[in-house]
Amino acid sequence: MGATAESIREAVEDYFRVEELKWIPFDENDIARAMFGVKCKFGHATVFFHAQDDRLLIRAMVPLEADEDTRLAAAEYLLRANYGMRNGGFDFDFRDGEISFRFPIYCGEEVDAPTHEQIDYAVNTCILTIQRYGDGLARVIYGIESAKDSIAKIEGKRVED
Repeated sequence: MGATAESIREAVEDYFRVEELKWIPFDENDIARAMFGVKCKFGHATVFFHAQDDRLLIRAMVPLEADEDTRLAAAEYLLRANYGMRNGGFDFDFRDGEISFRFPIYCGEEVDAPTHEQIDYAVNTCILTIQRYGDGLARVIYGIESAKDSIAKIEGKRVED
């Protein structure tokens, strides 16, 4: 059969209902959103669900932006975090310091809309990744720690120069 933006929207709406989440319905751009709690200094993340004809793009927005003077350090931190990630990745907008974690679920002509389990896996990956890296990101943005040291602590690696 294959997926369409409409069938992907329906799958996401079913996910919201089954999980009993409070959510804001899809808008004219096929984007819905819900807020999730995260166990880090941020306390929450807004997750956007963008239904497209060939994928469901899930983006968890970090409720912290990097100021112009901390953007290079934040970018280094996010690139170090992204290195070796198997699913998803951090996005960083140098124009305004916006930070998110993106997880696409590819669909299309040959693949049906994502299942509840696939959506749940993607959402949990986004939330758990923000929980894991969120406090380190805050320490880097506030100048408390270098990107290299922060990632080394989080990932349990020895810092080498």
